[in-house]
Amino acid sequence: MAYCHLFLYKRSNKQINKRLFYYILDDYIMIQATKGSEFYAYINTEANRIDTSVSSAHIRHLFKFINDLDGAVFYAYGYVFEGGPEDINNRYTKLRFIQDFAPDVYTGRVQLEPVGYYKYEVYEVSWIADFEEAVGYLVRGKAPVTETDVLPVEIGNGVVQGLVGIGKLYLGDAIKPATTEVQYIQNAKRVQTLTIQNPGTGYTSAPTITIGAPTLNGGKTATATCTVSGGVVDTVTITYSGSGYETNPVVTLDGGGFTDAANITASIEETNYIYYGQ
Repeated sequence: MAYCHLFLYKRSNKQINKRLFYYILDDYIMIQATKGSEFYAYINTEANRIDTSVSSAHIRHLFKFINDLDGAVFYAYGYVFEGGPEDINNRYTKLRFIQDFAPDVYTGRVQLEPVGYYKYEVYEVSWIADFEEAVGYLVRGKAPVTETDVLPVEIGNGVVQGLVGIGKLYLGDAIKPATTEVQYIQNAKRVQTLTIQNPGTGYTSAPTITIGAPTLNGGKTATATCTVSGGVVDTVTITYSGSGYETNPVVTLDGGGFTDAANITASIEETNYIYYGQ
């Protein structure tokens, strides 16, 4: 299903028509790119931050591009000018990628082959010190190059925190060029609500809550706690909403000395799209 919206702006007594086409797909968000040319990705990073203990200057985003046809995988961090922070705005972060015959995961250079559709995944990587103090530019051995890359625990080494976005990229060429009317992104789904379906009876202490693991590779498991009053579970609190959930996870409760077990269900975000018109 596709939606088309026409926005009319007025500036300096002149009317400017700007069309924003919102293509709503079931699962993915499209980036348009042309072979041999640089392209940009617009992602919402601040709303989806996993590591909130550091400033945004300590965060970079590792992209994983997967070709739909042959499954070829390519990794790259977005290009950042002179090692500075990412281009973070109020609603989005702008990341630049350079298509190059000499790909380099650290500098945003990637050689996507062949033309066609790619799935992409975005992973948050954080450092506990400023880039200027710790690593300056992203350098070999100091930044993870895949979502499973684990470096020694040192101040100058980055840590993959988890999946924060997924989407779709179309790579065109001179024969079938890509159009750049819209880019859109779907955030990795998180646990949004926990509902007490049955508070149980006979609890003498708060049980331990375990939320099922996410299905997407690189996702993070959500966590929660609860309180007991009068022998029943009366409140439940999400302490970490996780990421990478495609379906509602199962919630289990252990301990607490109950007579009849409580029942809690989890719900992930139904729709989590952010749109950027070009």
